[in-house]
Amino acid sequence: MRLKKIKLAGFKSFVDPTTIPFPSEMTAVVGPNGCGKSNVIDAVRWVLGESSAKNLRGDAMTDVIFNGSSARKPVGQCSVELFFDNSAGRIGGEYATYSELSVRRLVTRDAQSTYFLNGTKCRRRDVTDLFLGTGLGPRSYAIIEQGMISRLIESKPQELRVFIEEAAGISKYKERRRETENRIRHTQDNLERLNDVRDELGQQLEKLQRQAAAATRYKALREKVRELKGQLAGIRFLKNNEQTENLQQALQGHQQALDALVSRQHGDEAGMLTYKEQLAQNKQAADDVQQQLFTTSNAITRIEQNELHSQQRKQQIEAELATLNEQTNLLVTGLDEANQALASSKTGLDALLPQQELNDEALAQAKDMFQNAEQERRDFSTQSREHEQIYHRLKQEVQTCHSQIQSTMNMQLRTTQRISELNDELTQLDTDDISERIAILAAQIDEAEVQVSGALEQYNGTKEALASNQQALAQAESMHRQLDGERQSLQSTIAALSALQDDAATSNTDVHSDLQLLWQQLTVPEHLNDCVETVLRYWHQPYIAGSLEVNELVNQITFLPMGGRVFAQSAFTDVKQPNTLAAALPNERVPEAFNHILLCETNADALGSVNTLAEGQTLLSQEGLWCAKDWVVRGGEVENSVLHRASKLAELSETLNRIESDLTLAQAKVEEADTLVNCNAEQSENAKLTYENLKNTLVQHTNAMSVLVMQNEQLAARNAKLKDELSKQNVMLDKEEAQLITLSDQLEIHEAQLSEYEERVSEAQNNREKFDNKVAQLRSKVESLTHQAHEMALKVQQLESHQNLYAQQVTRNQQQLTDYQSRRDTLSKELNDLSAPQAVQKVQLQELLTQKSELENKRSEYQSKHDEIEQLLRESEKGQQALAKDIQERTSNIEKLNIEIEGFKVRATAILEQLEDSKLSLKSILETLPDEAEESKWQKELESTQGSLSRLGAVNLAAVEEYETQSERKLHLDTQYNDLTDALETLQSAIRKIDKETRTRFSTTFEQVNQDLKALFPKVFGGGSAYLALTDDDLLETGVTIMARPPGKKNSTIHLLSGGEKALTALSLVFAIFRLNPAPFCLLDEVDAPLDDANVGRFCNLVSEMSQTVQFIYITHNKIAMEMASHLTGVTMAEPGVSRMVAVDVDEAMAFAEA
Repeated sequence: MRLKKIKLAGFKSFVDPTTIPFPSEMTAVVGPNGCGKSNVIDAVRWVLGESSAKNLRGDAMTDVIFNGSSARKPVGQCSVELFFDNSAGRIGGEYATYSELSVRRLVTRDAQSTYFLNGTKCRRRDVTDLFLGTGLGPRSYAIIEQGMISRLIESKPQELRVFIEEAAGISKYKERRRETENRIRHTQDNLERLNDVRDELGQQLEKLQRQAAAATRYKALREKVRELKGQLAGIRFLKNNEQTENLQQALQGHQQALDALVSRQHGDEAGMLTYKEQLAQNKQAADDVQQQLFTTSNAITRIEQNELHSQQRKQQIEAELATLNEQTNLLVTGLDEANQALASSKTGLDALLPQQELNDEALAQAKDMFQNAEQERRDFSTQSREHEQIYHRLKQEVQTCHSQIQSTMNMQLRTTQRISELNDELTQLDTDDISERIAILAAQIDEAEVQVSGALEQYNGTKEALASNQQALAQAESMHRQLDGERQSLQSTIAALSALQDDAATSNTDVHSDLQLLWQQLTVPEHLNDCVETVLRYWHQPYIAGSLEVNELVNQITFLPMGGRVFAQSAFTDVKQPNTLAAALPNERVPEAFNHILLCETNADALGSVNTLAEGQTLLSQEGLWCAKDWVVRGGEVENSVLHRASKLAELSETLNRIESDLTLAQAKVEEADTLVNCNAEQSENAKLTYENLKNTLVQHTNAMSVLVMQNEQLAARNAKLKDELSKQNVMLDKEEAQLITLSDQLEIHEAQLSEYEERVSEAQNNREKFDNKVAQLRSKVESLTHQAHEMALKVQQLESHQNLYAQQVTRNQQQLTDYQSRRDTLSKELNDLSAPQAVQKVQLQELLTQKSELENKRSEYQSKHDEIEQLLRESEKGQQALAKDIQERTSNIEKLNIEIEGFKVRATAILEQLEDSKLSLKSILETLPDEAEESKWQKELESTQGSLSRLGAVNLAAVEEYETQSERKLHLDTQYNDLTDALETLQSAIRKIDKETRTRFSTTFEQVNQDLKALFPKVFGGGSAYLALTDDDLLETGVTIMARPPGKKNSTIHLLSGGEKALTALSLVFAIFRLNPAPFCLLDEVDAPLDDANVGRFCNLVSEMSQTVQFIYITHNKIAMEMASHLTGVTMAEPGVSRMVAVDVDEAMAFAEA
């Protein structure tokens, strides 16, 4: 796996899209300081997932975006893409089959970072996982930046361990272990939460179990009540059926008697019919008399029947009136009793209401007294708390006064001691001796100043001459460097252009040796480069045959260029047609084909004249357009043409010769200026030495004077300070004495106030119990009156309820009396109506009897017979009347029985409806009903069961279902707990397996890296030894340290080595890691900076050896390291703030130079 190239756009100083190729195993990135070389390293680190702005040399992640320059505006986003050659399949997994991989990172100004793998958007973690175990990462050992070598060596043991882990490829195990530990932690958290839920659920289940038992008993009792009610209904149904059967039997007897009477009535009617037939026969014989007699007899009979019917109805009405009178008397009696009860309840209520009002007034008065007592107690409590607070505040102030008095007395003592000390120190100060020493030193300083002034003038003169000559030397060196830089740049450009020309010249290496490229034989004016290049490209860079003709070329066909035109010598001519390409070229002989190519200035001229061309002619514009009547060819890029490069090479060669001449003159000026500078430097150094010696003497005297003056000033200042402090201490002493007096007075006042409030607090404590007793008594009284008021309210409510019931009963009785009176009036009216027509009927009957008597007298021989028949007929009619009365009585009885039977049926229907509402089956009840079941016994059992049910109180009927639901949930949680426990054991087993694998890999890797370090260290240092050591026996947590012993030194820790030794030791360690698990590439950022040339050589040899297996990309300023590279990539900053790239293949350049 190799890094093929990097594409940058908007990243730091690479604002323009830039592609940096890495074609070889050793690529050096060179350029001046500040041109952006290290940005290449930052770009790789950034794409690999670096998330710390500090490690990218910035303050924020958006600092990697180009922030503008003096000539350019900031851009809105940046992008870096890395291209990897994965033909060896180093990256496994799903990308193992890809021969090339690209990883790109894009960030915008709003800090939104996006990653892409092979153009597909992905996560940062995907990029990190892609390179796990390969040695690549944002902070892996494969990227060694500026100063990182020292940090690597001086890193802590735990930080150094990370490099060994990455080399061992166990970083992915650590990541998995971290994820597994997170899972274990989450599992343990889940277990804790699950245990809490299970415990809480267990408590709930205990409560629910008790509630469910009560609910079960409640349901059982309720079911028993339901069953008893059903059985009681069944008993009543059976009893009702029994009574109904008895009534039906009685009804059947009445019906049989009725049927016998009706049958008898029918038989009597048949006898009457016979008598009537005889009468009819007699009537026929008696003519009109008999007919009249018969008519009269019928009328008499009808009147008599009506009279009989009226008598019967009168008897029924009189019986019903008697019944109504009896019921009316009962209602009147009930009404009187209800009125008496109503009056009694009203009297009780009237007597109770005043008592209730009196009790309410007493209760309100008691409540007011209780509230007043409560308020008095609260006021008393507030006042007592205020007294207590004042008491405690005064007590605190007394203590504070005592403390302040004690503190003031201590301060007074310290002040007195300090005044004594200041007086002693003032007596010891002496300034006379210092004044004499100051006068002597002043004379010595004056003499030294004169000598220093003369030496300074001489030194300044030599220094000015030296500065002038140094400036001249610097200008000469600057000119020399500038010319040398221009020469190197021109040489690089000439080398690159020459390489391209050589490539173009040797693109077909298998052609015949006698063939030469046509463009190498032509002398083309610069303004015709474009158009001639168009023709040569169209002919695929034609060749010239030296001494061969066409027929000879055919025999050498295997050595002819593929697709290229070859001109034989016979194809050239010295005759040039005017206005053609042949005439425009200065060569004596040109291809004959050039005479058929007409020249014009612009593309428009060529296109406009194309129709005027003769057969075989074409038009070619100086802008590069070549056309004929039926085709056209457009020229390519000018900069890439061989003719343009040839012209450029000639121009650059002339410039290079001129610069080399100027460089020789500049070198002579540098040497001359250097000689003058050396001479002036020596003179200036001597003058400087004399001046500095004299100046040092003056400085010594001056310093001594300063010390003495300072001491004198310090003594004076000390004297003044002591006197000032003594004055302040005396003032402070007076203030302390005054403060002591003030505090004593305050203490006396506070103690007096404290004694007063102490008595008040004691008195308040004695009175508090009185207030509490009074409040308790009033509270008890209020509660008692409240209870009495509640009982009276219940009695009033009960009396009012009774009064309402009695009033309703009176109303019902009065309504029934009204109904009975209405019925009695109706019956009386009917009775009167029956009595009125009876007198008329008697008159009519008498008239008919008289008429009948007259007719009977008129009859002769038929009268006797007629009378006998008439008598018989009358007796039959009387029998009929008696039968009719019996039939009517029987019918009435049957109707009454039917009504009673219907009432029992209604009650049976009600019982059935009640059972249906209770969802009970009468059949099942009767089947299970005991034979000895009695209604009274069952009623008592029902009342007992209902009492047990009511004694259960409030019951949670949903407890049973909820208990079952929560039990199922508890079972589910227990299952989850077992599953989590098993999962935790599995995760812990995975941790142990990961730890075992990590220990094995770390141990193996540590030993291999240690062995390689022991082998590489002597190579790098030319001797000595080094090894790795563990800081702990635990391979999972141990750190790693480096012990090194360079040649000729004792074995010591790495921190005691020099900077160069640390760098070489770090490189030895990095390369030892590379030998174990080579990263695809290694980035080195000026790691050779602290090394001298000899160590740089060793470093280069080691890198060359390692480059057989590892791709190296390094930044360097060292020429030896540059020479080691096979490919140089230069980074320039011609435009301020903008980096650009220029690359040179060193191997090709060397091959070109040797040629």
